[in-house]
Amino acid sequence: MEPDQRRAPLTRDQARNLDLRLVPGLRNRLIAELAARDIPAHQYASYLSILTGRAVQTVARWIDADQPGLPDLASLAVLALQLNVDTQWLLGLLQHRLDCPYDRMPQPLLAELYPDGPPSADWIGALLPPIGASTARKAGIMRGAEMAPLIPDGTPFFYDATQARISCNGIYLLAYDGQTLVRHVERRIGEGLLLRCENARYADSLLKDADGAAAKLTVLGRVLLVVSVTAL
Repeated sequence: MEPDQRRAPLTRDQARNLDLRLVPGLRNRLIAELAARDIPAHQYASYLSILTGRAVQTVARWIDADQPGLPDLASLAVLALQLNVDTQWLLGLLQHRLDCPYDRMPQPLLAELYPDGPPSADWIGALLPPIGASTARKAGIMRGAEMAPLIPDGTPFFYDATQARISCNGIYLLAYDGQTLVRHVERRIGEGLLLRCENARYADSLLKDADGAAAKLTVLGRVLLVVSVTAL
């Protein structure tokens, strides 16, 4: 019986030969976590032993310089809880470091770990999945009121720098005539590109194909996400 490829994207042979780079990736991430806590290198093994309740000889294998080993599943879970880090990041399956997802833990385990209540939510980490774990996602700051109230002046936004042409209508970061702009862009067949502001106080601009105006436009990327915080 073959698994449904919509749920299992790899074939049997691909899964067998897939290199997840768990070693030495996990060792490097563990060392980074310990270094961030100012633990001296010669105390890494003893610190991990105290942290996890495992023998020094066992935890020393996880950070061995030549032949690092992998922790068992229970030890990996304890490491994630004690270091407050997502297991997927420890395993190298995420590019960005995320805190331990307390909001998805079983309630009995959460009550045992934190009888006085769970720690504060990692709201920054919650923003990362919709942005996408890719170096192509870049951040910008909106300058001007042309896109208000959708993107107010001073609002951070994220854009996909790989989308360097107008493949479909949407909101794009653009360079035109020495200016950097954020605009709704609509392609009008036989006419050109309509650059539209969200704010009705600002006029739309039509860059016509006929006079070459549209060709002078540089697409820096497509805007994917806007981060807006409103004080109440």
